[in-house]
Amino acid sequence: MKLSTRLLLLILGCMLPILAAQLYTEVKQHAEWHVQLTASTQRQAERVMIDLASSIDSMRRIAVVAARLPDARTTGPGCANWLSTLQGAIPGARFLSVVDADGALLCATVPETVFGGDSPLSWLPSSPNASALATASAPTVGRLSTAPGLPYRFLPVAIRVAGEHGDDTLIVALDPAWIASRLAEITRRRVGGLGDPILYLVDREGRIIGQFPPGSDETPECMPAMLSPLLNKTAADAIAITDQNGTPCLVARVPAPPSFAGAMAVAVTPLPGPLSYVGTGSIWDIVVTGGCTLTALTLAWLAGRRFIYLPTEMLLRTAQRWRDGDLNVRAALTESGSEFGALAQSFNAMASSLQARDLERRLQAGLLESLVAERTRALSDINNRLQVEVAEREKTEAALHQAQKLQAVGQLAGGIAHDFNNMLATILGNLELMQHRVGRLTELAQPDGVERLTALIERATGAVQRGAQLTSRLLAFSRRQRLATRPTDLNRLVAELVTLATRTLGRRVRVVTDLAPDLWPAMVDPSQVEAAILNLCLNARDAMPDGGQLTISTANEMLEAGPSEDDPEPGPFVRVSITDTGHGMAPDVQRQAFDPFFTTKGPGGSGLGLSQVYGMARQSGGTVRLESTEGKGTEVALLLPRAASDEEAEVPHRHQTSPRQDLSKLLVMVVDDDPAVRQVAVEMLRDIGCTVVQAPGGTEALKMIDDLPRSPDVILLDYAMPGMNGLRVATILRQRGSTAGIALVTGYAELAETDIEASPFDGLLRKPFTIRDLRLLIAALHDRPKELLGGIVAT
Repeated sequence: MKLSTRLLLLILGCMLPILAAQLYTEVKQHAEWHVQLTASTQRQAERVMIDLASSIDSMRRIAVVAARLPDARTTGPGCANWLSTLQGAIPGARFLSVVDADGALLCATVPETVFGGDSPLSWLPSSPNASALATASAPTVGRLSTAPGLPYRFLPVAIRVAGEHGDDTLIVALDPAWIASRLAEITRRRVGGLGDPILYLVDREGRIIGQFPPGSDETPECMPAMLSPLLNKTAADAIAITDQNGTPCLVARVPAPPSFAGAMAVAVTPLPGPLSYVGTGSIWDIVVTGGCTLTALTLAWLAGRRFIYLPTEMLLRTAQRWRDGDLNVRAALTESGSEFGALAQSFNAMASSLQARDLERRLQAGLLESLVAERTRALSDINNRLQVEVAEREKTEAALHQAQKLQAVGQLAGGIAHDFNNMLATILGNLELMQHRVGRLTELAQPDGVERLTALIERATGAVQRGAQLTSRLLAFSRRQRLATRPTDLNRLVAELVTLATRTLGRRVRVVTDLAPDLWPAMVDPSQVEAAILNLCLNARDAMPDGGQLTISTANEMLEAGPSEDDPEPGPFVRVSITDTGHGMAPDVQRQAFDPFFTTKGPGGSGLGLSQVYGMARQSGGTVRLESTEGKGTEVALLLPRAASDEEAEVPHRHQTSPRQDLSKLLVMVVDDDPAVRQVAVEMLRDIGCTVVQAPGGTEALKMIDDLPRSPDVILLDYAMPGMNGLRVATILRQRGSTAGIALVTGYAELAETDIEASPFDGLLRKPFTIRDLRLLIAALHDRPKELLGGIVAT
């Protein structure tokens, strides 16, 4: 912003208080004018009501006189003559009539035919009723009415008076034209000249009794719609409203005083424009103030341009040339006695100093450039080494992240498998007991029912065994269960699997095999490999919603050293490839394909399919390769280690015992924290013929053994128990010198073969188990030779 402009703003800011004071004065005058206009409108409405009250008071005095007339309660000409005389004393009265307390006409100044047989009280408002009005102590104003034979309208006013012969009511019929003339007279007597109000006199139902100035309709029925809300108010007040034409108005309302009822005075004053209150003096004040302000601003602008703007502009142009590098220029300002002259001399001295420093800077620039070049080369070398280290660290972090995810999933799978095996052991044990006991009922009268029950039990038993296989595969995926690896012919396994895969994949998928004739045997768990291949086939089917070709091929492969630390050791491997012609995978999907719980199938996918395949391959000592192109298909290759020999591995020796051996004299202790599993084992042992004692935990079992009449022959210990696990209990028993056969019953995946070999027990029974498995184990433990301690395993 220029200095001259800033000076103008400063002067304008100094004059703002003057302008604000002037504005405050005008606003205050407008507020006072509004208050005066409100008071004037209120006074007009009050004058209307005061004038009406004065007229009604005169009528009340005349009514008292009428009540004392000797012929007031007769219908003869004497009463009518007296009323005619009194009518002359009431301005604006059209006629008078007298009715008794029941509303019956006593006499009137007009013929009785005018009333048409009706009571004069019918001219009064409908609420309160006529009888109440006849007995009211205060005069009551009715509505504008007409009567048969009368060519004019009139306003009835009922005045109750107490006479010598009873309470009567005097009805005074006022001329509406007289009421309008009274309103005009009130308007002419207006003082102050503020506004030009419209006066209304209305009854309690909102009908107009009188109006000035008169509207287009000489006898309007009701008040304007904008004034209707005033009927509900009970006190005098003034409000601002907008009429039907959108003009703002000031409305004052005055209800009837306590001296009479049934009427209300309303004064409406249209509000003039916002500047109508401004007088000639105010206008001259505004003109003079504005002229002074404009003159001051003009002089300030001229002085600022001559003494501030031009010297400043010259200094700025000089500084601009210095910024562009021309330090030879000097500020040519000759006013030595002014502040700008001193400022120009300071600028010139600064330019001379900058010119000297520029020469010094150029001398140092060459030295600095050489130093910078040397440091740049050193930093480039360090940056290259850092990038290599960062890349290696990223690979290591990725491998660690994958291992942590698999470890977390493995821990979850181990916990699930432990509880699931306990449930399967309970179900399978009860089914075995049912089947064993149903066999004893074959001699009953309904052998067909027994056969059907046996078939159902066999079907349930098969389902439990499949559940056990599923748990075993889940543990193998999480690398928490030792795989039963042996040399396996993968060509034969694939050939047997193709039939099952063809039925499972459907007719739209064509299955093709390409098997190498000289394929090496692979050292794998056949059931796990079969599950992995079937899982990959199902994924391929989902990738081909419109059908396609699925190719399963095998080959021998010598694996070289891989770029990742996650790759297996180099050597001979057997390759099994599953290739589809589906929609393929995007690069970001390929990077997460083996992550646990990652799925592209929405809520229907578990995200464990490829993770399970990867876990099986890595636990077997191999790996998985994935190649995919969007729109062309996907190939997943399993690289499995080659077996050391083409011969089948020798089956480990297991102690064989006849299942028919008599075990009725044996005392067996069952220790398990799961009541259901413990009860099933107890029932199985009792069916075998053993005497059984049971304990819910290791601490209870150690106490119970000391209290038994004789030491147990066989002790079955659950592995995963709170407080003290089965391995700890077996160790304590051996330390106490127990010679009983001790077997560990477990479905827990964390129990490795090294734990079995190093632990002081004689056998292992994995959950779920059958009665035959339990019988073989008990017999083997009872007759075990010393050299087989720790070597009996039942699965």
